[in-house]
Amino acid sequence: MVHKIAEMFKESTTKLQSNGSARISAFRRFIFAPNLLTFVISVVVGNSFGSAIKDLIATVSGLLKTLTIWLFTSGHTLNLDYALTPFASLLDSLLTLLFIAIVVFYTIQFINDYLVRNNDEKWGYDQAHVDAIKIQNLQNKNNQLVEENIKLQHELLEEFRKNK
Repeated sequence: MVHKIAEMFKESTTKLQSNGSARISAFRRFIFAPNLLTFVISVVVGNSFGSAIKDLIATVSGLLKTLTIWLFTSGHTLNLDYALTPFASLLDSLLTLLFIAIVVFYTIQFINDYLVRNNDEKWGYDQAHVDAIKIQNLQNKNNQLVEENIKLQHELLEEFRKNK
């Protein structure tokens, strides 16, 4: 009886592990899906880039406001606060954008190198592109062989004409 209970427990454990493993594998494929990663990266980097553009516009606007006040208002000295505050924000945004890009790059590299098991699941991997590069290389090699063949045919014709 104890042996039968142990056997049933072992079967249930094995079934649970295989179901859990299948679910973990499905979740891993979902998380590392190229379309999902592309979307997430687009949102994060796009948001950061949008912030940098807004700060660039605020810097230019502040500079124009500073110049306008200085040139067209009598008795005002040149006050750069309107331009320097947005410029500092622009620098912050650009550094944030750079940092995000670096983190995203190394995160994707880590995912591709250590967490993804085959090339088809790698982010940025495109089988059609890989195949196109192989075909392009083969075509270049074929072109070289055709050129060599033409050159050899010309040499043979020259030899034939000399011997005639």
